[in-house]
Amino acid sequence: MKTIIYIALPPQPDGALQIAQERGGRLEIVNHRGPFGAADCLAFAPATAVGHFRAPVPARNEAEAARAALYAIEDELAQPVEDVHLVLGPRLKESVERDIYVVDRTLMKSWLELLSKAGLSPVKLLPEQSLYTDIMHPVDLGGHILQREGNRIIGIDAGLPDQAREALAGAATVPSLQDGIQIIRLAERSATHPGVNLRTGPFAPPREKKQGVSAWRKAAGIGIAAVSVWTGTQILEARNYNYAAEQLSRRAAERYAALFPAAAIPADIDRATRDMLAVAALPGKLDFRTSVAALYEAIALNPDTHISALTFDGSAGRLVVDVQAPSPETVDGVATFLQRRGFQVSSNALEQSSGAASIRITLELMP
Repeated sequence: MKTIIYIALPPQPDGALQIAQERGGRLEIVNHRGPFGAADCLAFAPATAVGHFRAPVPARNEAEAARAALYAIEDELAQPVEDVHLVLGPRLKESVERDIYVVDRTLMKSWLELLSKAGLSPVKLLPEQSLYTDIMHPVDLGGHILQREGNRIIGIDAGLPDQAREALAGAATVPSLQDGIQIIRLAERSATHPGVNLRTGPFAPPREKKQGVSAWRKAAGIGIAAVSVWTGTQILEARNYNYAAEQLSRRAAERYAALFPAAAIPADIDRATRDMLAVAALPGKLDFRTSVAALYEAIALNPDTHISALTFDGSAGRLVVDVQAPSPETVDGVATFLQRRGFQVSSNALEQSSGAASIRITLELMP
């Protein structure tokens, strides 16, 4: 029986791989780093480094769907869309909503280089959230906790202070998992949940090239069949896309007219709805859970960024955090993300060297 290697990737490029090996129906932790010989590989990307969203994505094909998904979550990203790698989950029955997974392109490249150095080349690299989209309660994965926030699955660092962790994920009902259990739980979960593969587009694994006339004949036959199917399905896909878009627009207009009977329906109802939701979401008082959740989401989207100190003053309505980042530009990305979430953000440098910057960020409510 062929050996299967499972790899849990680190949230940082310079972290260590966690490896488990399944052979003869037995799953065990591997402490050495190879060689592993002939083996199938499956890698898991940590939820603290991969963003998960769910949004309506009406489209005629996957290329259009990817562009629509990127537009749908653009305002939620703390970095330019050109710097992220996006993958869509499978289509949902009777819904235009899709699961959307995004990861920093540089971090994705670092993971593949780290795997290559260990002599590993997994065909699939699954974000942890794609294995747990159906959860309703927090899941302890040792180093971090998976939790549902609305229609999203987020990762919460288990190394947070008790007060912050309990505010984000609730009080823990069971002790944290021991080292090594995380990879075993992910391996077992992947046996019943297919997940979503991040190895697409520029990160797709290299394919073996087939040689000989028979391979060309097979490819030509497939091509002819594909053209026949394509010409027959384009009209159907276009009609389905137009119907879905019309249905969404009609329902949005009806809902808007019901909520605001005397107001004219905006030309761009999507933008108007997002603006209203952003204003409605602003709390009247700075809340610890809301502000810290937004802060750690911003930190998770910026590699090599760490929190060294955190202070919350409820009476003053202020959250002060000391951040260590590779550059001031990285901290600007964190601040921009928090401002989009409706916070007033100010920062000042504490220390700065050639390899890192220490900056203090203050969060308050918008006046």
